Amino acid sequence: MMATASESKVKGFGIRFKLYFLFSVLIAAFAGQAVYLIYQLNNITDQFGRKGTEIIKEMAENAIMSTAQSVAKQSQLYLEANPGLAKEQFMDNSRFKEIAIQKVGKNGYTALYERGEDGKWRTWVHTNPNITAHKLDDMAKLKGPLGDSFDGFWKVLTEVDRSLPSKGYYKWKEKDGSFKDKYMASVNVPGTEFYIASTTYIDEFTEPMTRIERESKAIAKTESRNMAILISIIIFVIAVVVFNFGGRLTSNIKYLSEMTDKISLGDLNALIEIRSKDELAVLAESISRLQQSVKLSIQRLRKTS
Repeated sequence: MMATASESKVKGFGIRFKLYFLFSVLIAAFAGQAVYLIYQLNNITDQFGRKGTEIIKEMAENAIMSTAQSVAKQSQLYLEANPGLAKEQFMDNSRFKEIAIQKVGKNGYTALYERGEDGKWRTWVHTNPNITAHKLDDMAKLKGPLGDSFDGFWKVLTEVDRSLPSKGYYKWKEKDGSFKDKYMASVNVPGTEFYIASTTYIDEFTEPMTRIERESKAIAKTESRNMAILISIIIFVIAVVVFNFGGRLTSNIKYLSEMTDKISLGDLNALIEIRSKDELAVLAESISRLQQSVKLSIQRLRKTS
């Protein structure tokens, strides 16, 4: 028994399914590549910010240490040139005070201190006269006023010795109760029992880089969002085109299949429409010619019979 058009079935996956599946695979690969590029963009931006900040922090640390060493050398030369200057007179000597107290960064400064024979640490030259030895005979008493800032500050201040500088970070409590990172380097004034401490807020050096990092992240975020939107639009447009093309392709194939079935069932007068301008149009014309050939052959047979 001859099969009718309604009985004909695709035994495997249809062209539309294969086309959509291939499209899905390609889009998944494209989307995966786009996501990877966006990830790399943000990752590179983060690394740029971190590395840049690390480099600037290292440069700032070296600059703070260099300032301490420079002030220590200047102090040594002045004290050698003025052997009669007693430490109790340091704050009253304007020239030595200018040498011992120098600016570090925007808000930092240097100071001169010592560890006495009694083991107590005393400051002899400082921007704040109230914490010099004239009014504070033991810097350990700063533990109360400094609060949570004291331990880190004290560690860097007292680990120094004549042969080995000390350096490190500590948290400094601001007037508003917040804490900011400070970096301090302490070195010995050669040939003396005195030390120079050089300290300042580290963000004075890193703030420009931090600002650039924030701006870079904001730009990367915006560009990532724009890229995601653009990719979504591209995928949507491609999906519309592919689904429209797939639908028309399978519709035309199904139409030609139905017309072929009609011809096979003896309907030689069926009108075959040319619905496209591609290879399917050529196939439709071939089927139409086949239809006419079969029709003419049947007419000849009838005439000869």
